[in-house]
This record gives sequence, C-alpha cells and structure tokens, in this order.
Amino acid sequence: MRKSILLKIIFFLFTITIFINCKNEISKPNIVKITPEKYLNLKKGINKKTIIHFWFSYCSPCIKDFPELLKISKENNIDIINISSDKSDSKMQDNLEKVMSKLNVKDCYIIDYDNLYPNGTKHINILGDFAKKIELKEYTNPYYILIDESGKTIIATEEIEKLKQQIK
Repeated sequence: MRKSILLKIIFFLFTITIFINCKNEISKPNIVKITPEKYLNLKKGINKKTIIHFWFSYCSPCIKDFPELLKISKENNIDIINISSDKSDSKMQDNLEKVMSKLNVKDCYIIDYDNLYPNGTKHINILGDFAKKIELKEYTNPYYILIDESGKTIIATEEIEKLKQQIK
C-alpha cells in the first residue's frame, strides 16, 4: 500500500515538473540572428502582405507602438517580421527577450552583430550599418516597411499612423 502511494506521489511530482518545464519553453520568445544576406532572401520570399518592423528593446516609441502594430496585423491579416537592432549575444539581447515576453511577441530577428562587425568595432551603429548593407535609404527605430503580395514596397515610414493610412 505504501509503495503504491509513494509511486503515485512520484508520478504526480514528475508530471508537474514536466508541465512547468514545457510551459517555460513555450512562453520563451524565439530570437534568431539575421545577416544582411538572410534579410534579402527573406524579403524575396514574401508573398503575402507583410510589415517589416525594425525596432529596439530600449526604444520607448517602439514599445509604445507595439500593441497598435499587433492590432493592425491581426485585424488586416498582415504578417509581421520583427527585426531588433539590439546587440546580439549581450545583455541587450537579454532585455529584448524580457520586453518581447512583456509585449507577448513570440518571434523576432536580431541583427547578427558578429556578422556585421567581423573584426569588431568601437563605433556601433547597428541599424545604420545593417541598413547600408541592405540598401535601405532611411532607418530609425521604429521603422515600418509595408510589402504587398508581390514583394513590392508600398510604404516605408517611421510613423505608425502613416502605415495605418496605407493599409486602410
């Protein structure tokens, strides 16, 4: 009898442990490094109306606009590709994960710092240097590029209101 109760308790604790671990893994945001080459290939593969969203986890306007951006996406069945200019493999990336969790953002690319600066650098302008490599004339955080089903850019803007006007 005692053996049976002990086995049930062990099974119960084991089940709870698995559940907690699975829940933690599911809620953890997915952050993937992106290089200029990967970005250009990703952009070529767009065949649905999509917003490419450049942002930064310490950027107040970026964070303020996120709920509106998610609402626009959901209401209009538009995909979002989030690209962060936080420094990868650093405390900034840790902050990115925390902000994504808080905003309920599941997926985000992060510019691959080591690819962008293979020899290191003291001067860092991650988004600016990335933008030059992908031939993006303007750049800021936040920055929205609305792409249509054929891959053509409809609008590129730093203002969410201008983005919303183009979608309606």
